[in-house]
Amino acid sequence: MIGMQSAVEREYRTLSPLNVRIQTHRLYSEFAHDVEADVIAAAAVSPADALLDVGPGTGSFLGRLAGRDAPLTALDHSAEAASACAAVPGVRAVRGDAQRLPFADGSFDVVTARHMLYHLDDPGSAVAEARRVLRPGGRFAAAVNRESPYPAMTALLREVLVRNGVAPAPSPGDRVHGGNLPSMVALSFDSDSIRILRRDNTLVFPSPEPVSAYLASTLTLQGVPDDGALRAAIVADLEASARAAFRTLPGGVWREPKGYVIVTASL
Repeated sequence: MIGMQSAVEREYRTLSPLNVRIQTHRLYSEFAHDVEADVIAAAAVSPADALLDVGPGTGSFLGRLAGRDAPLTALDHSAEAASACAAVPGVRAVRGDAQRLPFADGSFDVVTARHMLYHLDDPGSAVAEARRVLRPGGRFAAAVNRESPYPAMTALLREVLVRNGVAPAPSPGDRVHGGNLPSMVALSFDSDSIRILRRDNTLVFPSPEPVSAYLASTLTLQGVPDDGALRAAIVADLEASARAAFRTLPGGVWREPKGYVIVTASL
């Protein structure tokens, strides 16, 4: 087994698990919500804004903003993510720590942090760092999951882990979520400037395969090594358990509540 911080580092050595989750949301969401577009709108990003995206993942968000005169900067601890972002035209990719940003005070007009604060040991310090590097009038936007998403999938994953002798790790989303993010942001920004956008949705699965694939993509975050017999046994158990669960579902459809919350604040 590996520790949580180490698990996050190992999780993002490759972007393949992240891409599985992205594709799952694209293919099986009941409503066509677009978190990237929502963040751009909520932060009122203009072509003239110097923007820093913290934890940029695949770089698709920055790709939507490419081709502008204002600089775009990506910061990620993952070499794989930094490399993916460096391939986006006009993006400067930097490896670094969101809790200790390697930028001078007042460097950016906009700082975004999308679905990454819950991976940090001290997410509040990352919000404070985002404020530090903003210019007067600058905007901060963070996106996180709603409270307690995917309850049935989470329960199935935990049952399988326990059955295979693995103690389930606390969900990062239990630490930072749509319910407590506004108060966290208010520690660094004027509460009167804070705005909240909530999008509730549902994953609708017509077959068990995408359920087990999604859960398998989270195993490194659970501290399960990404190779070896234990991993193979857990993946096989997830597949069998998902198939068994489908046999009990009315109409053979698995519905899983989810959603995201975007919190913005300005100087």
